[in-house]
Amino acid sequence: MNLINNNLTIRNAVETDAQQLCMWWNDGKVMAHAGFPNGTGETVEGIRESLKRDSDEKGRRHIIELSGKPIGEMNYRNIGDKTAEIGIKICDFDEQNKGYGTILLSMFIDALFRYYGYEKIVWDTNVKNTRAQRVYETKLNATRLRVNENAWQDQLGEWQSSIDYEIKKSDWCVGDAVPGVTLTYIHLRRERPQDHYAVEELTREAFWNMFWGVKGQVICEEHLLVPKLRKCPSFVPELDYVAEMGGDLVGHIIYTRSKIVDDNGREHETLTFGPLSVLPSYQSKGVGRALMNFTFGVAKAMGFRAVIIFGHPDYYPRVGFKRCAEFGIFTSDGENFDGETLEPSSAGATFDPFMVYPLYEGALSGIRGRYYTTPAYDEDLTQEEALDFDKRFPPKQLHTPFPIEVLLNRLAPDAKRAIQTLEYRTLTLLTTKSEREIRSLVGIDDLAIETIKAVMLEHGYRWGE
Repeated sequence: MNLINNNLTIRNAVETDAQQLCMWWNDGKVMAHAGFPNGTGETVEGIRESLKRDSDEKGRRHIIELSGKPIGEMNYRNIGDKTAEIGIKICDFDEQNKGYGTILLSMFIDALFRYYGYEKIVWDTNVKNTRAQRVYETKLNATRLRVNENAWQDQLGEWQSSIDYEIKKSDWCVGDAVPGVTLTYIHLRRERPQDHYAVEELTREAFWNMFWGVKGQVICEEHLLVPKLRKCPSFVPELDYVAEMGGDLVGHIIYTRSKIVDDNGREHETLTFGPLSVLPSYQSKGVGRALMNFTFGVAKAMGFRAVIIFGHPDYYPRVGFKRCAEFGIFTSDGENFDGETLEPSSAGATFDPFMVYPLYEGALSGIRGRYYTTPAYDEDLTQEEALDFDKRFPPKQLHTPFPIEVLLNRLAPDAKRAIQTLEYRTLTLLTTKSEREIRSLVGIDDLAIETIKAVMLEHGYRWGE
């Protein structure tokens, strides 16, 4: 289970989390409420081995992160009869009593009901933990089942009493706990074979109006690219993720292996993603960013050093991408699209969409070379092939690209001439140019930039920094 709500994340604990969990579990202050004031005595290796046995069906340990920083843990265990037993600990004392527990539990419980098939959730708490009891009873609307007097002894031999709680799916209404939480948290998971058609249809919707042609109507090809990528040798299934919100499939990201070959012929493995698809009605809700940030973490744990893409030149820098020119990374043709080339015969050109995201500090130190993608399929996609593939989906009117004249007619003469030097015939092509690049054109001023932003937005494109 991987859940994201703004700056709060609940993610599956993996083997690399064993060190953090061991530190928490052996801290008597953290574990006192659970009956272990001297710590549990666990070892990193023992925790690592136990994490290997976690599964969606039997139960999992999870790490709670606040803006990427681990602050606690959650867990669930399948105890049969469609019932899950859960637990939560905010282990960072500086982050306790800030209301995070209510949000985290609401997300966790809702996801267990919505995505994992449980009908009932149960848990207990120490009778002394009156703050938690107020949250359970007044915010989560949990049912207090019983008080267990002197039910167990802690490490010091002191008897402790507990209270049992439950929530049934039929009684669950997350809006009573945290208003709007069902609309704001994002559930991320690996793509499954039964998702294939839905993911391809999602990709079709996300990119339908994002294609350009010299004239006339064009058809989206990205949804055909997805099944081709799944079959190619460079496909990385461990990074093939979907996003869900409110039970609906709303986003998808897919990765293939790529590489940088340095001046000495040494190969340095990297990744390339795409298409990254988000349903239009769910765009600007953090879905794409959540898919990227989460899978970047998985990729780093897998040992990859960087992600290289050709992408929207103003959007991806907000996530942390840098221009490849800053790292001495060139295309296979020897260009970095910054006027610098590896070979004098290559003509460089300013082009910001060629970008890289180092997955850790120093990931690309000392590496300079050409970027190569692993061929995903034997031949380029064609409109004829895309049209044939598109017959699998409900009929949809073909997209007619907006002519560049819709912008040119709104610009002052100098700005109009500047845009005409690009020789673009459709508005969509302008999305490949960053605001920085357009500002560098002679004749473009602040008024022209604001006009371009307005016209692009009117036609469904977010453009500019």
